[in-house]
Amino acid sequence: MRHALRVVVVCAGVALLCAGVLASPADKVEPSCAARPVSLESPAYMIVDAVVRGDRLLLPDYTKGLREVDLRTGKDLRSVLPMGTQQGEVSGPQHLGCGSGRCVVFGDRYFWVYYDSSFRFLHEYPGMKSVTSGQPLVFPDRMVIYGIASPDVSGGGTPYLFIQYDDGEIVPLQEYPASMPVTETVKRIHFQGITTGGLAALPDGGWAFVDPRSYAVFVFDKNDRLTKAWRGTNPRFRAPNWGASPEVHDDSGRQRYSQWQLAQPLVKRPVPLGDDLLAFVVGIPDGPLLQRHELDIYKTNGEPVAVGLPIEGVRAGRLIIADAGAGRLVLVGQQTWEPSTTTTVWQVELPTVESTQ
Repeated sequence: MRHALRVVVVCAGVALLCAGVLASPADKVEPSCAARPVSLESPAYMIVDAVVRGDRLLLPDYTKGLREVDLRTGKDLRSVLPMGTQQGEVSGPQHLGCGSGRCVVFGDRYFWVYYDSSFRFLHEYPGMKSVTSGQPLVFPDRMVIYGIASPDVSGGGTPYLFIQYDDGEIVPLQEYPASMPVTETVKRIHFQGITTGGLAALPDGGWAFVDPRSYAVFVFDKNDRLTKAWRGTNPRFRAPNWGASPEVHDDSGRQRYSQWQLAQPLVKRPVPLGDDLLAFVVGIPDGPLLQRHELDIYKTNGEPVAVGLPIEGVRAGRLIIADAGAGRLVLVGQQTWEPSTTTTVWQVELPTVESTQ
C-alpha cells in the first residue's frame, strides 16, 4: 500500500497534526519550528563552516584557529588545533569537514590536513591540487568537494563538484545518465556559494548536493552514482541571477555584494532527517541585510512533505547549516554579512515525521 505521511510540528508547546504536505487551508493553521538561540561569548570573525558533535560546536575561525564551543553556554572550551605553518598545524582555517572517524581542515596554506576524531594529526597534502569553496564531505577513502581542481591533476579540467581520493586522485562529476530529467547545463555545471548550497552525507552512505541557483537537488548513492534529480518547490524561491552580482574589489564592493545577495532567496546545504527525508533551510529577504528563514522537507525522491515552515526567531545576514548529524538542525548566524559583533547558534526543534499504512 502507498504510505501516507503524518507530520508533527512542535511549536510553543502545541503539537499540530498534519496530513500530506500540511494542514489544509481551511484549518487556518500556521505551523512553524521553534529555535533556541545561544550567543557565543566570543564572536567569530566570519562564519563559513561548523561541525556539531554532542554539545560541542567546532568552528573554524580564520583569526582564532579551530575553536571548540559549548553549545549550552556559548563559551569557548579550547582551541582545538595548534596555529602555525609546520606539519599538522593550521594557519587561518577556512573549511572543516568530519566523517568516518576523521576530520579534514583546509587552511590558508592551501593544505588539506587530516586528523582523527580526537584531532590527533594523521597526514596532510602539501601544495595546492584542489581548493574547496564549501564544507567537504569526508568518507573513509575519499572526500566529495565543491571547488576547483588544478588542470594538471588526474581528471583534468576545472570541475566544480568532484571526488578527491586519499591517494590524491581527483575524479570530476560532470557526466550524468542521459535518462536523468536534468537540463544539459545543470548536468555539466554546478554552483555553490560561501553560505548557500552544498553537500550532505546520507545515512545509507550516499550523499546529496543542492545548487542554490535553481534549488536543484542531486542525490548520489554510496558509489557516487547519481540516482535522483529534482527541484525544490518553495513558492517564495526565485532563482537568483548570479551573473548580475556586483564584483568585489574593495570594502565598498563587498557591501554592495552583501546587499545584493541578501535581497535574493538563498537555499542552504541539505539536512538529512532519516533514511528517506531531506530538509532545506531557505533564506527569504526580510529588510536591509537580513533574512528570515523557512524549512522545507522532501522525500529523497523529491516528493514534498512540508514546505515553507517558518523557523521562528531566526533572522540573520549570514547563516550557515552546521554539520550536526542526521535528524538534527543547528544554525550559526551573524546579524550582518560583514564581520559581526555577535555570533548566534540556534538549535531548531525539527518536525517528527512518521510513515503509516
